[in-house]
Amino acid sequence: MTTMVANSGRPMAPPKRRRSKAVRRLVITLVVLLGLLVAADFGAAAFFEHEVSKRAQQQFDLRDHPSVTVGGFSFLAQAVSGEYDMVTVDAKGVPVNVLRDVEVHAELKGVRAPLSDLVSGSITGVPVREVVGQVKVKAADVTRAMSVNENQVIRSLTDLKIDPVSEKAVSTPPADGAETEDESEVADTEGGTAGVRLCGTAEIAGKSTELCVFSIISLSERKIAVSPKRMELRNSDSDVKLPPSVQQRVLPFFAIELDPGDLPFAVTPTSVKVEPGVLSVKGKAADLVLGKS
Repeated sequence: MTTMVANSGRPMAPPKRRRSKAVRRLVITLVVLLGLLVAADFGAAAFFEHEVSKRAQQQFDLRDHPSVTVGGFSFLAQAVSGEYDMVTVDAKGVPVNVLRDVEVHAELKGVRAPLSDLVSGSITGVPVREVVGQVKVKAADVTRAMSVNENQVIRSLTDLKIDPVSEKAVSTPPADGAETEDESEVADTEGGTAGVRLCGTAEIAGKSTELCVFSIISLSERKIAVSPKRMELRNSDSDVKLPPSVQQRVLPFFAIELDPGDLPFAVTPTSVKVEPGVLSVKGKAADLVLGKS
């Protein structure tokens, strides 16, 4: 009778080492391939952004190339399809008339540009399904526009601050002895008009005085029209109360029009908006061609 003896010993060490080495090689290979794909993705995206930037520079008639960023998870996946979900274009420090620091922002949706056409140079224009364009005017440029005013007090305004307020706060003065509350979080959304508080410092009767003008901004032939409605003055002593009759004589000096230039890609302006430190104009357009020659 033959007796069967079960092998209860542990697995031999050499096969285990071979499997461990194989797993490590596989992991290293996958990491290298992933790195190459990421590098290729970034490289292709950088090339595409440069090409779009050149065409945007032509479209904006800018001195320098604007910044271009492609959105979405994988650039190469979008390049294969030939359509890009979102491309943003930003240009800063654009001079327009008396303004010197206008910002241009555009969101391009549904950009159709096969990477192969861009690489070969065979593409003459980049079709875009929809564009949201915006130009922004900063406080320094608003101050610059006010400096041409004939009123010496207004010309001397410094440290101008821009804050959004509701249109109701513009038209409704606070109770006697009170200040208009900060409404930046509940201010009106973008639309045909918006409320704004412009505050600066000026010398009035020999004292440094904070002067706040509450105004409505609106679109006026593609320009930002600032229509002052009331004002508040404060200095180190107390609030300075100006009689309504005096305010009505002074307020017109604060009425200005700001020309931020055309919106990008000939977008028609449809709304204005106030953000902290910024007045902006915004609009939309559809079915455009970028950099068409």
